[in-house]
Amino acid sequence: MSRERERFDEIGKKIKREADVSANYQMGRRHMLGPPGTLNTITPCAACKLLRRRCAQECPFSPYFSPHEPQKFASVHKVFGASNVSKMLMVRIDHNSN
Repeated sequence: MSRERERFDEIGKKIKREADVSANYQMGRRHMLGPPGTLNTITPCAACKLLRRRCAQECPFSPYFSPHEPQKFASVHKVFGASNVSKMLMVRIDHNSN
């Protein structure tokens, strides 16, 4: 179990590093969008592209999975599944808001 946890932590750190690198791009993308709650009609994030769904502005995947690097989400989705990734990101968002 600890080996699985180490792997999870390692993947999480890698995702965070990659998210930090693309943070400037993401901030620019957010400013191009309309008011909160509107749909992202410019470019959906990699997760929404792969899952073939609409990408809302408050999409939990958007800050972490750039639309220009869909293979990153595909890899994470293959290991954890979209539902589990979403849950992990929501927990992370809750910790950041406190």
